[in-house]
Amino acid sequence: MTTDLPADVMVPFAVHVDFQSGALTPDPVILRRSHADLAGYFVNESDAPGEDEMYAVHEIRVPATNNNLLSSTTVLQPGTVGGEYFMTKGHFHATRDRAEIYLTLSGQGLLVMALEDGTTQTKEMRPGIVNYVPGHWAHRSVNTGDVPLVFYAVYIGDAGYDYATIADQGFPVIVVEGEDGPEVVPNPRYTGR
Repeated sequence: MTTDLPADVMVPFAVHVDFQSGALTPDPVILRRSHADLAGYFVNESDAPGEDEMYAVHEIRVPATNNNLLSSTTVLQPGTVGGEYFMTKGHFHATRDRAEIYLTLSGQGLLVMALEDGTTQTKEMRPGIVNYVPGHWAHRSVNTGDVPLVFYAVYIGDAGYDYATIADQGFPVIVVEGEDGPEVVPNPRYTGR
């Protein structure tokens, strides 16, 4: 039974998450990114897939305030561009000290993180792994498998996004196809530090 609630009190709700597809029910907002949205992010774009979807973010909408948790699923398709695995754009949080949690639901990949001084960390993403991204770390997900990488993210509502720093400077490292599997190597287009 719901009584009249104060204007600043939300009604509790539930959302169903499909671990394989990343779909949310109900699914109010989906942000889709194609290669065109990532133009300039890959080192060699000669075999870029054009308008094909690289990833989609399914957002659970709540007010973006510091007393709410925002969350979403991301579905990152498999593939490569110039030998570089498909990836998300990557971002810092606009409010730099905000942390984030990723829970991998299906697929496999790498979570690549970087500080503004160029220090990097890379962590495995596979079903059941929870990755904690502390504040101040830029983060990007990379699909190193042959099926979609699906993960669930949770972060403080006022974290915001700073995509511009990564767009301007690049990420310090990239993930490429190697002879024995994925390799994390320096990004020749990185201009930070």
